[in-house]
Amino acid sequence: MNDLRVSSNDKLVSELLREEPDLHDIVEDFVDGLSDRIVHLKQAFDELDWSQLKTLAHCLKGAGGSYGYPVISRLAAQMEKDFKNHRTNDFDTQIHQLESLAAAAHAGLQDG
Repeated sequence: MNDLRVSSNDKLVSELLREEPDLHDIVEDFVDGLSDRIVHLKQAFDELDWSQLKTLAHCLKGAGGSYGYPVISRLAAQMEKDFKNHRTNDFDTQIHQLESLAAAAHAGLQDG
């Protein structure tokens, strides 16, 4: 998953916005909602609610791709796979990567 590493200076630009700049507001809503998704993932993890974890990761996988963030979708797909197998070893790393990607997506919106 090394391709998912981002630094605090990185900017992640939606592929959807490159094609459809008029959709900035809905993409911005998605990016703004990433913090809530992260909170819900952490809560479900704290409760080891496998069903909720799988659902949250699955929804994020689809939304990430739909809003032009395939890297978020790939991370969520790996999380979903892990949750289906009741694996949590990488959760801290994955949630940190997701937080970094969310910050980079916010930064990428500032240029758009």
